[in-house]
Amino acid sequence: MNARCVALAFGIIASSVTDRADAQADRPVFVTVVGHGAIRFRLAVGGVAPCDSGYNRMLFDGRLEPGRYAFATGANVVCYQHTAGALREVDWSASQVVPTLTGSRFRRWPTEITVSTD
Repeated sequence: MNARCVALAFGIIASSVTDRADAQADRPVFVTVVGHGAIRFRLAVGGVAPCDSGYNRMLFDGRLEPGRYAFATGANVVCYQHTAGALREVDWSASQVVPTLTGSRFRRWPTEITVSTD
């Protein structure tokens, strides 16, 4: 009976560790675009600015309309840039490097990035 309990406990622990590892693998980042019209947006895996640096891996480089988007990053940090205002093709913001999880060590949640088209 004791060996069965130990085997059961080990199985529960092993499956919970696997679940946490799978949950961490995606490391989603949510991007909300507010305002009017489309902007250009870059999202890269890596902690180096500018986002299009060769040290980063580009995940997305394209146009986004106002709305909410989810990107599975699989990384600890990402870099993002966006355009806004009248020069939406060429007027890039400064690169921002952010962690993919925010919060405390007891409670963490995915990073939310909000950018304006204005």
